[in-house]
Amino acid sequence: MSRSTPQLRKHTIGFSLVELLVVIAILAILAASGIPAIRNMIYTSTGSMAESQLKFALAAARDLAIRNASGDTAAVFTFEPGGRLTIVPMMYVGRILDTKDPDKALTDATAGYRDVFAPSALAEPMQLPAGWMVRGFAPAGFIFAPGNNNDGQPVPSNGWYFEPQASAAGNRRMNIATDPIANQSSRGNWVFPENGFFDPAVTDRGIGNRPNCRNTFMVRFQTGTGRIVGASPTPVIVLLPRNQIDSSSAKALADVKSPIWSGTGDWRRIDHTDNLVAWARSVCDMVPPTDAAALIGCRSADAVLAASVNIIALYDEAKMANAIGSRGLNKITGSIYGGAVSSANVSSTANEVPKAPNIDVALWPNGTFVAGGGSPDAKAERVQVLINNYMLNALLLKDVDPGQSGPPVRVDSDARLFTIDTYLGTVSEAK
Repeated sequence: MSRSTPQLRKHTIGFSLVELLVVIAILAILAASGIPAIRNMIYTSTGSMAESQLKFALAAARDLAIRNASGDTAAVFTFEPGGRLTIVPMMYVGRILDTKDPDKALTDATAGYRDVFAPSALAEPMQLPAGWMVRGFAPAGFIFAPGNNNDGQPVPSNGWYFEPQASAAGNRRMNIATDPIANQSSRGNWVFPENGFFDPAVTDRGIGNRPNCRNTFMVRFQTGTGRIVGASPTPVIVLLPRNQIDSSSAKALADVKSPIWSGTGDWRRIDHTDNLVAWARSVCDMVPPTDAAALIGCRSADAVLAASVNIIALYDEAKMANAIGSRGLNKITGSIYGGAVSSANVSSTANEVPKAPNIDVALWPNGTFVAGGGSPDAKAERVQVLINNYMLNALLLKDVDPGQSGPPVRVDSDARLFTIDTYLGTVSEAK
């Protein structure tokens, strides 16, 4: 008699709809609580990396000064729109007579001599993480307009970040006389590397002080000792070539008088050199010296004015923009600069890198500017003052939103201020 084997019933194991919904809800709660923590961890990590790279770049420039017997060195801060802030080690290569008039006599009292720095091949440029920026502090009086001093003697503009027009191209008014928020005299400005905001097609190199508005700042170290040279209102020329030549421009290399510009094979083509230091030294030695102005001076779009500073601020551009009331960053430049601008000398549209370092005031709602007036210049001036206060952790909520009332509420700032020791050249965070 055979015994039959019972068949096992197969059961499908799964989750009910209610169980799935409960699991999804739990995952959503965990994600909501964990994502901010992850973001904060990433922000802290990139901030630490930015600080380390900043200190490393300054140390590299200082070490270069100690090892270099031929002149001072500098850590020059640069920014290309849409890119990352870069610190370029440079070294002194000579001096030139920086004048837009190639026939100006060397004895002319208004002729200005400037030191020239070129990128060194002995130290690599250093880039900060995306979004992290550095500003330099220009004390009150460092950016000055032409006029007379107390004795009635004429004083020329130093040309650094100053725009001589009443309605400045790019809506940038750095040399404000009065802080419209605190109603006090200007206490200085935190300047941004503006070497990338210029018009490469401008044909008249004789317009204004620096027709291409290329400005930046640097930390300068003394040759042999590595000591910091210190803040100075006298800017120098730093070379940041654009890798193109203006041979078709009537106001470019055609200004060089001797020998006459000989075309594509001329040794003076900056876009053909593989050693900027040696090339720049040769240009500085040119006779007559006014020829150098067309190559690396105020009539050259490869030149940038840079003054030395001894206080810098490291910060996150997006966080600063949010804190001072902006809706975000300009999508083309990745900064608060951008938008359309037009004037007699400069023109651009909203969908391209601006040809002047204009603050993109379209990023701010109208309510932000109630106390700042309605003109683009007044709005840009107010934004600059908000930036100044943010860097010093002195920004109040009512400054960003004039509609706020009640007790003053401070807006948190992530800016970290660093000073450079005068004698040791070392970097330390200001508390």
